[in-house]
Amino acid sequence: MKKIIAKIDFTTNIDNYIAGDEITGLTYEQIVKLNEQGFIEPLEYRDLVLIKRELENNKKIKEEL
Repeated sequence: MKKIIAKIDFTTNIDNYIAGDEITGLTYEQIVKLNEQGFIEPLEYRDLVLIKRELENNKKIKEEL
């Protein structure tokens, strides 16, 4: 999965981030919202689709266990 990097300093309900930090543990919806608002390095549509697929695959694997 492409790394999600903070573009500016901001706070979420999960943690505080400083520009340049790698962000992990977010849902697809949170990633899209941060991308739309310009809080993270810009992600193209292709990147978002790949992230969504990977998150869904991880969820399916956890459900099988």
